[in-house]
Amino acid sequence: MKKTILTFSLILFLFGCSKNDDSVNKDYPECLQTYIDYELENSQPQTPRANIEKYLYNSQEVYVLNLQNFPDGQSSVITTKCEAICSLGGIDGNANDCLDWGSAEFIENIWTDNR
Repeated sequence: MKKTILTFSLILFLFGCSKNDDSVNKDYPECLQTYIDYELENSQPQTPRANIEKYLYNSQEVYVLNLQNFPDGQSSVITTKCEAICSLGGIDGNANDCLDWGSAEFIENIWTDNR
């Protein structure tokens, strides 16, 4: 009986798990993967963690690339076709050229560097 339970447990362990592949269920434009891959290959883990956020801005979905390596860095805002439209941030805030960004609505966090 112990042998049967052990065999069943081993089979369940080996075949009961599945690979969690985030790239299969992506909910962002494919061109963003280039930014993610570059960040992972060429940057060290940082605080705050690099991330990409999705917003509704001026009636269109946009992505904010928070890939800077210091807290007061500048972030690019790009369209779903990865076209830069404006930027946010900077140490004194003067670099904010996204008109009426205060009305932008956060939708979700798309990616965070979990290293």
